[in-house]
Amino acid sequence: MSSRTPLSLQVYDRNGMPEPSPIWDRAHSLDKVITAFARGGTLLDRDAVDVHLAEIADKAACSLLRDRWKDDFPVAAYDELLSTIAALRSLLGYSPTPTAVEVFDWARQQKQKAAAAIDGPVQDFAVQFINGPYSGVILQFPGQARGWDGGPGLSITVPIAWGDDTQPGRGEATYARTDKATSEGLWLYRLAGDVPEGARPHITVPDRKGGRA
Repeated sequence: MSSRTPLSLQVYDRNGMPEPSPIWDRAHSLDKVITAFARGGTLLDRDAVDVHLAEIADKAACSLLRDRWKDDFPVAAYDELLSTIAALRSLLGYSPTPTAVEVFDWARQQKQKAAAAIDGPVQDFAVQFINGPYSGVILQFPGQARGWDGGPGLSITVPIAWGDDTQPGRGEATYARTDKATSEGLWLYRLAGDVPEGARPHITVPDRKGGRA
């Protein structure tokens, strides 16, 4: 990880004069994060904190996209965890990770993008990725509503990421549809090619211009 200049949290009085204020020490904050994880049995060095936090966000996002379909499953914990990790990464100066709202928004955008590429009537299908970076994720995905090729697409391409803030990797993973839907109505997709080591979901967040970053 690259070192970052400590951030001054300067405050001013009513006359505009600076008041004594602490200097935010990023290295000290990282040490506190490392100590907290060590209490839970996870040993990290400073260069690993970025990736580890990103992986926690990815796991929570994937679990949210899997378990939101269960009527009796409380998803509030995933919601709070995603917001907490997003806040911690912001304080440490890392790239942003999504909140639960942004995860659902991302899923809708994937659905809309796929629907725009389909000719003819469109129907939503429940699809699940059974391995790879998106293992376990369940999405409502569009497909042909009727005909011999009715159902979701034969393949689905989703964005992936790897590495940390200093050397980020971005790309796509392609999943291929298996033969038929399960008894629960899920269409299963298996990873169709190799992905880089350490590949994880790249569930993007809105940038300041309203796009996705």
